[in-house]
Amino acid sequence: MLIDLKEKVYSIGLMSGTSLDGVDVCLASHENNHHELIAFRSYPYSEELKQKILKASRLDSSNVQLICSLNKELGITYVSAIQKFLEDTNTLINDISFIANHGQTIWHNPESIDGTYPSTLQIGDASYISYKFNKTVVYDFRSLDISADGCGAPLVPVVDYLLFKEKAPAILLNIGGISNITYISKNKKQEEVVAFDTGPGNMLIDGLMMKLYNLPYDEDGKVASSGVLSNELLDTLMQDEYYDLPYPKSTGREKYNESYINYILDLGKKLNLKNEDIIRTVTTLTACVIKHQVKKFFKDFDGVLIAAGGGCNNPVLMNELRSNDYTLQKIDDYNISADAKEAYAFAILGYLRLTNQASNLRSVTGSSDNLSLGSIILPPVIK
Repeated sequence: MLIDLKEKVYSIGLMSGTSLDGVDVCLASHENNHHELIAFRSYPYSEELKQKILKASRLDSSNVQLICSLNKELGITYVSAIQKFLEDTNTLINDISFIANHGQTIWHNPESIDGTYPSTLQIGDASYISYKFNKTVVYDFRSLDISADGCGAPLVPVVDYLLFKEKAPAILLNIGGISNITYISKNKKQEEVVAFDTGPGNMLIDGLMMKLYNLPYDEDGKVASSGVLSNELLDTLMQDEYYDLPYPKSTGREKYNESYINYILDLGKKLNLKNEDIIRTVTTLTACVIKHQVKKFFKDFDGVLIAAGGGCNNPVLMNELRSNDYTLQKIDDYNISADAKEAYAFAILGYLRLTNQASNLRSVTGSSDNLSLGSIILPPVIK
């Protein structure tokens, strides 16, 4: 144990997700397993950096030199984001006990695709971050779970459980690049928590917006709201076998990538759809995939579905998520910004690691053991 549970400490949490919008940074406090989100900011990636990440994430364009250089470049980007965050929030680095850095996922392969070993890789030089601030850094949260035969994802459910178990029955939904859900049963038992990636969140919408409009995302759902739903396209896309796979399961850009986006565009062309109709249909798809899996796996769920992530800013998507079976709320109703949740979650996961507490859920990842996830770099400068 590197932190005393009874000691109040402050942390910085970093998250850069599959949607590639940029770096989310939060300030959190921790004391005796009580956590509080204090401040949050988001700093966008440059378009050049985003394209490098996309290139590094594709088998046909990646190479070791690119990945190695990008690891350092992301470390520099994270340090710059932290420095800007400290200035913007009038926070002193001397008050920070540790930094928790998820890193940027460029490959996640928990199921041994094409005979390769189960593996995952998040880059963003943690050593550089630790050196620049001379702080403890917790990073590489997913590898150990995969080493124990787990999926390495999703990892936020243990935080969902800690923060929201008193709201049970509840489903915590995060709509980032990928959408994932955490189910907390009426019994509130940790071993009954179920969580998994449902499939695409903003990833397909954002990719299509860039292809069709040269815009990074559909701001306020304006393009989707101007389009008409194509039931034929929706029905075809809903045939994706991933949606009916049993949990535990996880997915990412290795599946819902540019090739998948081109597949959607080819279908849209055959159906003579307008661009806005494609955006509307894929926005509806994101919601339908979530609702389909809630109904399939939690047939009698009638509690509250609490939504977080960038998708909460899309009113078309949020409206499609409404149901007579459950109550839909935003996590903002609980004094946690929808955009801040994942950075906050990894700050908490960092705290659990440094206090030597389990931070995976075997019922969620399929891991063989309860594990305290994350590698640790202690302050490196010897004075």
